[in-house]
Amino acid sequence: MLKVASERQALQLLLSGCLNEIEVFGKLQPLLESVMAQEAAEQAMEETIEREKNTTAAVRQLRNDLREEKLDHEEKMKEKKKGLVALKEQLKTLKMDTAVSTRYLSKELTAANEHERRLQRTQLQDLLKELGLVQQQIDIEKAVHATQAEFLRQIAAKMQEDSVSWASRHDEDLAAREKELEMLKQQHARDLLELKKAEEKFKMEQALKRERELKATEERERAEFEDMREARRVQAAIIIQAWWRGYRVRKALAGSGKKTKKVSKKKK
Repeated sequence: MLKVASERQALQLLLSGCLNEIEVFGKLQPLLESVMAQEAAEQAMEETIEREKNTTAAVRQLRNDLREEKLDHEEKMKEKKKGLVALKEQLKTLKMDTAVSTRYLSKELTAANEHERRLQRTQLQDLLKELGLVQQQIDIEKAVHATQAEFLRQIAAKMQEDSVSWASRHDEDLAAREKELEMLKQQHARDLLELKKAEEKFKMEQALKRERELKATEERERAEFEDMREARRVQAAIIIQAWWRGYRVRKALAGSGKKTKKVSKKKK
């Protein structure tokens, strides 16, 4: 009712304002402004309503999610409680089994320890017997070692004497070998001297041989040159003689021809 009354009062004020505006200015500006303001207010109201709807839907969704989460949490807590109860039962059973196993193991360990002690006593007796035998063997080994040591000392003394003898022989052999080496060195020096003389003689003979061969080669070449020059002289003489004979023949033939011409002229 209040809303209707307020709207009615606002409408009356709007109408009176419009009448005054028409009377004064002849326009409906307040009415237009009022309509536009009303439309803006309605648009804002619709937007507000839409936001409230969205907010209400979001709140409803959150409540649903919270309820589901709560139910899920309660379900998980129930499962955990069940698991805890089962674990307690298992722990109880395990404690009982452990107590039984402990008593059983204690008995087994006691029996095993007793058996181990008996075995150790038996092994100790056996080891004592073996120790006695080993001690006897050690005594025997000591006696044998003493005998061997004495024998080795005798051998060492004998080897020392032999070493002195061999050292003396070695010195004598070394002196003899050094003397032989000195003689070989002297012989080698003589051989080197003879070899040097032989090499010098051979070089001289080779030089003389090369000189003789060079002279023989020069004489042979000189003789060949003389023979060749003599052959050339003979050949030149033959050519000259042949030319001279030809010249005389031609001259003689030329003279006889002239005489024949003269005789012919006289006969005519």
